[in-house]
Amino acid sequence: MMEWIRKNCLSTTEELRQEPNLLKDRRLILCLLSVLCWGLIAHSYGFFNCNFSHDSLNAFYATPRENQWKLENGRFIVTVYRALFRGNFALPWLIGLLALVFVGLSLFLMSRMLKLRNPLLLLLTGGIMCVNLSFTAQTATYIHELDCNYLALLLAVGAVYLWYFYRGWLPFFGGAVLIFLSLGIYQSFFAAAATLMIFLSLMDLFRGEDVALVFQRGLRGIAVLLTGILGYCVCSEILCRLFHVTATYEIFEQSVNILHDLPRLIGGTYANFFKALNNIAYPDSFRVVLYVVDFLLLAELCRVLYGLRKEPVRLLLATALLVVLPFVMDITFLLAQGDQVHDLTYFSVWLVWLLYLLVTFHVPSPKRHWPKVVCVCLVSMILWQNVVFANTAYMKKQVAEKATYATIIRVLDRIEQREDYVYRETPVAFIGTGGGISYPTEYGNMHKLVGLHLNDSIGVDIPFDFYNAYRAYFRYVLDYPIVLCGESKWWELKNSDTVAKMPAFPNPDCIQMIDGVLVVKMGPDSEE
Repeated sequence: MMEWIRKNCLSTTEELRQEPNLLKDRRLILCLLSVLCWGLIAHSYGFFNCNFSHDSLNAFYATPRENQWKLENGRFIVTVYRALFRGNFALPWLIGLLALVFVGLSLFLMSRMLKLRNPLLLLLTGGIMCVNLSFTAQTATYIHELDCNYLALLLAVGAVYLWYFYRGWLPFFGGAVLIFLSLGIYQSFFAAAATLMIFLSLMDLFRGEDVALVFQRGLRGIAVLLTGILGYCVCSEILCRLFHVTATYEIFEQSVNILHDLPRLIGGTYANFFKALNNIAYPDSFRVVLYVVDFLLLAELCRVLYGLRKEPVRLLLATALLVVLPFVMDITFLLAQGDQVHDLTYFSVWLVWLLYLLVTFHVPSPKRHWPKVVCVCLVSMILWQNVVFANTAYMKKQVAEKATYATIIRVLDRIEQREDYVYRETPVAFIGTGGGISYPTEYGNMHKLVGLHLNDSIGVDIPFDFYNAYRAYFRYVLDYPIVLCGESKWWELKNSDTVAKMPAFPNPDCIQMIDGVLVVKMGPDSEE
């Protein structure tokens, strides 16, 4: 029986037989050190400061409502992970450390698949994976999910590892299960799995692997992804029905809408890919470097494809994979139907720089050493720019946090001096957020990155979340027992003409007693 399982379910490829034993592979330490060094240089400011804002303020502690929201969004594995590994509090340093470990392990598995043995390439790839705008936006504003999301990346990479190195039904379903678990934590890393599969297929084609074998392996990879997606959709639907919650995105309805608008969404996905790759949040002068990298990568790919001109089938398959690659990297745009696509979902887009390294170093041309030097210099420049960007972003978040704290303390002092306010008894309603915090021109376009675009620690996208954000701020940051009015009353006041005519803070009349509720007009809503 065991012999049958070994031959039919655990058969390995020749590539894995050539690799050192998994636990004895010295690249493991190097990968972890690479990610840890880059991560600490770029993100220590965020890991060691409690600059909770936006969603992370509401999720300072994972309440039952937070867990229900995860279920509604199809992230039902997150609640299990939190219960097992770090509890319900968002602990920045612990979260950051776990995230870096998950990224380091992902890099290790990728190094075995992509045959990355050069320490310099491992160092640069570690930087690509943890020093990018997605990681920065996540740490700046959504740090409560940072470790969860990069566990989703590790699971996605693990699925690709099983697909690439093993044969048989057991690895097939094992890979599908890992895709299922990854989707149940954060759906966008599905794109990372598909992107990595394309990278591996391209490198096999460039190295002379049998075309039929690459094609068959690709079909098996598609089957693994689809099986994982199917299991995820079925399980998500069952759980929503079991716990009597409504999914944020109805899968069948969403699929119909995508098919109905498919041509526009496909074109939009490609356009959004290039927009994300040369992100507007970067300084205007630095985007020139990004354009140079785009051009040189395209030139390298054309060089490699030209070398395949005598093998039409290999050339056709490689070209098809390259054409579909940008679409796969930004497939979240299509799945979200182009609506409110987060910078957090662009992780796979940044892997373009890894492709530049792979093509330049692993598909060399005789007597051409200068492209390698140029490639290393340009990728290093991008990574260092991301290091500077990250530290600047966290500094700005801390400035905003202190400014918000000072503003709320001033408002609270005014409230307590009023004769019609009774401590622990008078209901209060905060309308809008403070408008006194801004991004000076010295920060450039940084605020256009999702996660940095709101001006204060209480700023949120959805109007009703103001109610929850103020409650969380007074409970977790100030530890002040303020009594907020009920939800229905808050909506009534927010939409009333009386409140609309009120001046905002710091005007002396920004605090008024209306229908037994002390209304504090902090400023306009973010959507107004």
